Amino acid sequence: MSSCARTASQPRYALRLIAPPFTNFWSKKAVSFSSQVIVLLVLSCDPTAGLGGAPTLDKMEASPAKRNPAAILTDDLLIEILRRLPIRSICRFKCVSRSWRKLISDPDHRKKLPQTLTGFYYASVSGERFPKWAYHFTDVTGKDVPFILPFPSADVRLLDSCNGLLLFRCFQPGPREVDTPFHYAVCNPATSKWVMLPDRSLASGQGRTARLGFDPAVSSHFHVVEYVLDEDDCVTGVQIYSSKTASWNFKESEWGDDIYLHIFSGSVRSVFLNGFMHMMMLCDGIVVVDMEGITWRIIPVPSDRLYGCIDQAQGRLCYLNVHDVDAFKLSIWILEDHGTNEWTLKHSIRTPLLFPQKNLPFAFGYKVITVHPECNNLIYFVYGRDNTLMAYEMDRKEIHVIRNLEHDYWEPCLPYVPLFSEALADEP
Repeated sequence: MSSCARTASQPRYALRLIAPPFTNFWSKKAVSFSSQVIVLLVLSCDPTAGLGGAPTLDKMEASPAKRNPAAILTDDLLIEILRRLPIRSICRFKCVSRSWRKLISDPDHRKKLPQTLTGFYYASVSGERFPKWAYHFTDVTGKDVPFILPFPSADVRLLDSCNGLLLFRCFQPGPREVDTPFHYAVCNPATSKWVMLPDRSLASGQGRTARLGFDPAVSSHFHVVEYVLDEDDCVTGVQIYSSKTASWNFKESEWGDDIYLHIFSGSVRSVFLNGFMHMMMLCDGIVVVDMEGITWRIIPVPSDRLYGCIDQAQGRLCYLNVHDVDAFKLSIWILEDHGTNEWTLKHSIRTPLLFPQKNLPFAFGYKVITVHPECNNLIYFVYGRDNTLMAYEMDRKEIHVIRNLEHDYWEPCLPYVPLFSEALADEP
């Protein structure tokens, strides 16, 4: 019997391959992002649904007998599939049909789906108020969503953000001294949940820089990495906190001697990617360690200049710095291959064209805040005496001024992507 002669009682089932529509999905490099790739095998009841053809929208919606094959999936199962996709793919899937748009836009479902950049957290310091330190949130979506933080202590310092969580240092009440005791705390602003970390005992030296590692696509548990320095500010090791074990673990450095962190290590971004913490050195590269303290690497950077910074976009490591020869040319590099440390130059920007105040020096007159996590051609800066927060869209060469953070602005200015999960894993 030919396929044209098949009746509704004799459906032809074919395995259909549906791929999320993001760039270069079928390239060889996609295998390194397997955690972000979802392949759906859908049973198709359309007689023409062989591996060489696809049912049209008219055929799928013509009658209940020839409906969309995805309709056989429950809403919960669809959300479970969609939550593993990048935000860009989810936004595109809202255009599939009215039912999909309703499904993805449902408030209860949105809590389970990945989110995009919503805004920035930053501090201000003023001696004319008590407490002197205040924290603010600037929205960049136009929805003006207030993520207000209920602090567990009156004296806190914002240190880092990672995939919806914030890392703070909470000091004990009383006069501040150089060695005032403190605790680290991790907060989810979307749910107002806090976790106070236990005391850590430094094996040697003093921990001055701490960073947060969290990937909700892999685990609900987070890590905090504290870099232990000697009296000469040389890195001697790291202390790693795991929320899975609720304990700290000291690992002696295997990066070698004379490892110094970035001169602005208190405010420069780190990158937690594929289970590794990446941190800028003062010069020569990026120090990398996994959360077990087993693998230690140094990734060389494609520039000899100081003050470079790192970020991530679309699951890849980015490096930003001014050109070796031209101090007013900002270059954006992407690490294409972690095995060979191969960097590719993606964009170059003439910075005098961006700012009203001409010839601002990199890292002093202006600073890169972040690269948009879903789009490596959108960069956020803070520049000038009024600390103006702005975005630059490189493809369109468009500048968007967001707001002035004012003269009492205090670094860091940290990007925030909401995490609506109720769980904040803090127990083994």
